[in-house]
Amino acid sequence: MTVFQNVRRGLIPARLTVAEVYALTDQGVLGEDDAFELIEGEIVPMAAAKASPHEMMKSRLNRWLVRAAPDELGVFIESSLRVSNNSLLEPDIALWPSDVGCREVTSEQVALIIEVAASSIAFDLREKARLYAAGGVREYWVVDANRYTIRVHRSPLDGVYVDVEEYESHDLVATLILGVAVRLDDLGLPPLLIRS
Repeated sequence: MTVFQNVRRGLIPARLTVAEVYALTDQGVLGEDDAFELIEGEIVPMAAAKASPHEMMKSRLNRWLVRAAPDELGVFIESSLRVSNNSLLEPDIALWPSDVGCREVTSEQVALIIEVAASSIAFDLREKARLYAAGGVREYWVVDANRYTIRVHRSPLDGVYVDVEEYESHDLVATLILGVAVRLDDLGLPPLLIRS
C-alpha cells in the first residue's frame, strides 16, 4: 500500500509535522523510498519517473559538484531536508557539512540547494523558492533542464529571496562557496540536448 492510499484510508493523518514523518518512518509505516515531500504539513506526491533531460542534468551537476566542492561539504542527492517544522523537502542536490546527518542538518547550514526542473519549473520557482527562503537557505538554484538556464536565488529576507538572477548556458555561474563555479555548456551534455 502506498503512503497516499494509507492517507485515504485514514491510516496516516492527512496533515503531519516533520517529527511525525520521522516517527512514522522509524515505525516502518512510511518507507524510505516513498516518493513525497511534506509541504506545510501536507503530503505532496513526487514524480515516480523523471524525464531524461532532468536525470541527465542532475547527473552532470552531481559529478561537477563532487569534483569542485571542498571536502568539508557533502554532496547529497535527493536527501530529505527539514526547512520548517511542517515542511520536509527533497531537493535534487544539496550541499551541507559532510559530518552532519540528514535529520540533524538545519536549513541555515545548507551551502547550496539545486532543483533541476523539466516539468516542475513553476513549482520550483514559486513554492519551493518561498519555502527555502523562509527556511533560511542562503543559495538556491533552479536549473531548467529544457532551456539550459540557471535561476540563482540568494539573500533570503522575510521568506523571499531579494537577489535573483538568471544565467544562460554559456555564462559562468559562481556559487557562494569560494572557488566553485560552473558553465552548463562545459558539463559534457550530449549535443542533442544542448540548447543555444
